[in-house]
Amino acid sequence: MRVKLWGVRGSIPTPLNSAEYRDRLKGALAYARAAWTRDPDLSADAVLARLPAEIGDLVGGETTCIEVLHDGAQLIIDMGTGARRLGYDMFRRGIKGDVHVLMTHTHWDHIQGWPFFGPGYVPGNRIHFYSSLDNCRERFQRQQHFDHFPVEFDATASEKIFVTHPHGASFQIGPFTIRTEALMHPGGSTAYRIEAGGAVFVFATDTEFFGGDLAEQIEQRKPFFAGADLLVMDAQYSLEEAQQKIGWGHTAMMICVDCAVEWNARRLTLTHHEPAHLDDKVRSLFSQAQARLAEKQPASQLDLRLAIELDEYEL
Repeated sequence: MRVKLWGVRGSIPTPLNSAEYRDRLKGALAYARAAWTRDPDLSADAVLARLPAEIGDLVGGETTCIEVLHDGAQLIIDMGTGARRLGYDMFRRGIKGDVHVLMTHTHWDHIQGWPFFGPGYVPGNRIHFYSSLDNCRERFQRQQHFDHFPVEFDATASEKIFVTHPHGASFQIGPFTIRTEALMHPGGSTAYRIEAGGAVFVFATDTEFFGGDLAEQIEQRKPFFAGADLLVMDAQYSLEEAQQKIGWGHTAMMICVDCAVEWNARRLTLTHHEPAHLDDKVRSLFSQAQARLAEKQPASQLDLRLAIELDEYEL
């Protein structure tokens, strides 16, 4: 099973602004000058390859969209703005016909890429939406009301099929066995446990783990989350922000570490980054999460990662 992150930002798309871009350029130029002083024969590509992540890599500004592939079959999770580039890439790969989309919920940052998802405009394509929402179609229609968008939802050329599964349900899509779990979030959200080829991927965004009964919350969820080869989890906040925003439906990075250790995850990837956090802040919080892991479980084999747009995972 292969998992690709097409969007990792939470709440609203967050493009790099000019000041941030110039800071990156200054850092890259300083690094390149020092590298060429040491070795004038280095190629530009070699210098770029050696840039530190904080200079050379962007965390990414597209909102949530995940692609899961196995044995020629595809799943998509959520239709955030990352879905736009995913759609272009599906054209490149010749993916058409039946497209299967698992929806965690329909807050705007998880559906606003749909109107720009090219395969949705192709006659003959059948887009299957799976969710726990009886009125999921209506929610997509409201987003594309003509007052807000020039093409209404039902005017797009693909066939749209909506399938409702209650929380706790299990179902099959091609080679994928899928289980669902309700999450704590305003308006609700759904976690997906996806199994194929002996691997387990759990996606749990827009969820809040916090409070005096945190240990109990973690234990109660263990049957669903246990033993994931890859857990991609909402980690929008610092610990201080989580304390200030109780009830907002998001989790602190350090608490995600506690969850993953207790659930015996093999790899944890922290996603849904706060739009108010520049990349430096996101990486700083990730460093705190790494320190938390070292403190809480020094011998842990947990592979802790920061969600970076366009990263891929082989399970």
